[in-house]
Amino acid sequence: MLPAPGSPHDGAAGPGLDAEGRERRHAAVRRLLPALDDTVGLDRLTRLAALLLDAPRAQVSLISDVQVVVSSHGGQLPPEQRRGPLEDSLCTVTVQGGRPLAVGDALLDARVSGLPPVVRGAVRAYLGVPLRDSSGTLLGALCVHDVTPRVWSPQQVGVLAELAESVVAELELRAVTGEASASATRLGLALEAADIGSFDLDPSTGALSWDERLIRLFGHQPGSVDAHVDSLTRRVHPEDRERVVEAIERAVATSGELASEFRVVRGGGDVRWVEARGRVLEGGARRGRLLGVAYDSTELRAARDRFARVLESMGEAFFALDRDWRFTYVNRRAERLLGRPREELLGAVLWEEFPEAVGSQFEEHYRGAVERDEPVTFEQVYEPLDSRFDVSAWPGPDGLSVYFREISHRWLAEQERERAYAEREQAVVERERAYASAEAAAARLALLADASTRLAESLEPRQVLERLTDLVVPALGAAVVVGLVADTAASLLGPDVPGGPDRVHVVHVAHASGERRETIAASLAELSLSTDDELGLGSVVRTGRVEWLPSVPPGALAALAPDPASRAALQAMDLQSALTVPLVNRGRVLGALTVAHPSGGAVDRALLGDLAGRAAVALDNALLYGAERRTGITLQRSLLPGEVPVVPGLATAARYLPGAAGAFVGGDWYQGVRVGDGLLLAMGDVMGHGMRSAARMGQLRAIVATLALEGHPPGRLLTRLAENASVLLDLDLATLLLAHYDPAALSLTLASAGHPPPLLAPLEGPPRFLEVDPGPPIGTFAVEYEETVVPLTAGDTLVLYTDGLVEERAESLDVGLERLRRSVEGVRLPPHQVADHVLAALGRGSGAADDVALLVVSLLLEQGAA
Repeated sequence: MLPAPGSPHDGAAGPGLDAEGRERRHAAVRRLLPALDDTVGLDRLTRLAALLLDAPRAQVSLISDVQVVVSSHGGQLPPEQRRGPLEDSLCTVTVQGGRPLAVGDALLDARVSGLPPVVRGAVRAYLGVPLRDSSGTLLGALCVHDVTPRVWSPQQVGVLAELAESVVAELELRAVTGEASASATRLGLALEAADIGSFDLDPSTGALSWDERLIRLFGHQPGSVDAHVDSLTRRVHPEDRERVVEAIERAVATSGELASEFRVVRGGGDVRWVEARGRVLEGGARRGRLLGVAYDSTELRAARDRFARVLESMGEAFFALDRDWRFTYVNRRAERLLGRPREELLGAVLWEEFPEAVGSQFEEHYRGAVERDEPVTFEQVYEPLDSRFDVSAWPGPDGLSVYFREISHRWLAEQERERAYAEREQAVVERERAYASAEAAAARLALLADASTRLAESLEPRQVLERLTDLVVPALGAAVVVGLVADTAASLLGPDVPGGPDRVHVVHVAHASGERRETIAASLAELSLSTDDELGLGSVVRTGRVEWLPSVPPGALAALAPDPASRAALQAMDLQSALTVPLVNRGRVLGALTVAHPSGGAVDRALLGDLAGRAAVALDNALLYGAERRTGITLQRSLLPGEVPVVPGLATAARYLPGAAGAFVGGDWYQGVRVGDGLLLAMGDVMGHGMRSAARMGQLRAIVATLALEGHPPGRLLTRLAENASVLLDLDLATLLLAHYDPAALSLTLASAGHPPPLLAPLEGPPRFLEVDPGPPIGTFAVEYEETVVPLTAGDTLVLYTDGLVEERAESLDVGLERLRRSVEGVRLPPHQVADHVLAALGRGSGAADDVALLVVSLLLEQGAA
């Protein structure tokens, strides 16, 4: 898709796309790309971006003449999709603006709404920040995105911007490392070509034996130089000469090793760096002689200098150790955190300079990383510096590289938060101990912890009440009575509940003696409880406050139950004492709960109040669920056709089963449209659940019927739908199968938009799935949908279905399809019986986890029969 003139995509606006900026960016990206064969570091930062911003996808893109995705998280991109046009990319928009781009809903944002990733639904929310190198050149973008809309906070933008700096540092590190590797390769070739020189020095006489390669390295001509150490030191740069002589003398005096890097001034003023290594022999005829090698290190030193500049620019502290635990490099950040200048550390042994680390976790982790040749990451306090560090140690051929940063402030904040949590928990414990003994409190808390789970396990109101009373009787009381206000009670007792809005109806009774429960319940159901009552359920419903009666007043039962039979039922509940608590959820009083003769003391009464609150939530949810489910199923069935139109020669049967899980309608549907003498059958599945999906399904049915009546065959009808989906339908995604029956030709013309294939069960022969070209689902992109014509024979049965019939979470779709095929094998029944048989065979007789739509069509053996 090309951008409109004047839009952020036209290439003329934005700091990232001016001519000079483009050329700088192209050059910078060309420098980076060859070094990105290893993207482990980038992938770690990309995963970190997705984790910190709670986004399913993240990626790093470089912007040159095309977009190149160099790292991604949340789905593997095939190589052919890692390069793409600039005008298709949201990252291009980020680079054009030169600043963070936060898009909450891409479909509503004119800057990006027309881009292909947005149009096809791959991106709905996007947050990207530009990547700038040290010169300020825009290289590309680091972004995270989601398939659903969301709001990006300033803190999230800041976090991604911080990560972008690390991404740039990683890119620079990769590039410099690549350049250093190239220099090292050239040096290796030089060594293979014998560009290493060797020497043999007798310190007592100064006699020097050196080969031609070393002689040339120092700018001499073979055969024209004295065999004396002065011939070597004369060529050493004056500023380095004293240091080199001291290094040789120190090696000889200690019978140790020589390690020195210095400059050599050759003829014509040519200055080269030379790396020399040597060792003093300790035995034999040549004892005391210094043997060694030297080579030109000019190029390697330049590469090291470039690498060192990257290390110096890092936000993390870094130092390198050789195999003898000597410091070989320390960056500025490490100097500050360790409190020691690098001049003191370079060449020194780690354990000698920091003896407090010996025997610590630092030594254990460092030595373990080297011995196992595996990187290690850990957090540890270093007592001498009174600081806590986050450390990563990476072993290599030359020793150990250590990255670390101080996290004392973060750690102290976490410790403070943990202390606050601990103090709060301690306060809870102390309060519970004040209520009762530790053993009793523990038992009651265990019951309460289990209550929410048990109460929420069912969405049937009566089951919720049964489980509530199972928790209370007999553990916490002798009996339970639940009363609900009129409008809430109607959901359990039916819409014709007697009495006005001030009436409180007894809907549930439980007693420790199960055999007395039915008698008591029948008597209490006749009670005329009211919110005007002075005591009991009605009073608590009115006031919303807990009522605790340590002893029931003598006249209370007579006031509540003037009828002798009802009064006898109350007396049978052993109402020596009673606790009545309101059932309140979301500020609405649903009713009240009375517990007769509650056991225990204040702890149990508090526990019963908490249980009542949790029961009110579960009961209200169950009531709402039942209402929504009834409404949803009614709406769903009202949107589906009752029967498929009758066509001579065909018998049809349709079934729709709502999903067993969830209270919302689904998007599965079927349809039959009489077109002339023929019949167009449709079977579809709109993505999602809820009223919106049902509305989309209704839209789609109406449009399919309209296009069919206009005379469009199945393939053209699907093409028209796909071409105009964004205009005609408020639709994200839908699958659809169309089958047109031609009675004259006795054939079916089929076309599919991503829907499961139809199943044909001929009168003779095994059932088989028809091979229909599965075009893309409606709502993705438009294509010309192919048609498949299938001849029919009298007695053939065709089964159309949605994926809810065959899909199971724990198995592949192929298993479900094969189960469906076997279910109709050898079955010779009318369509209605075939439909019921298929549902039973696939375990869908009482519904499934997903909605199921099923349409069975049979070509009658005797044409013309009804």
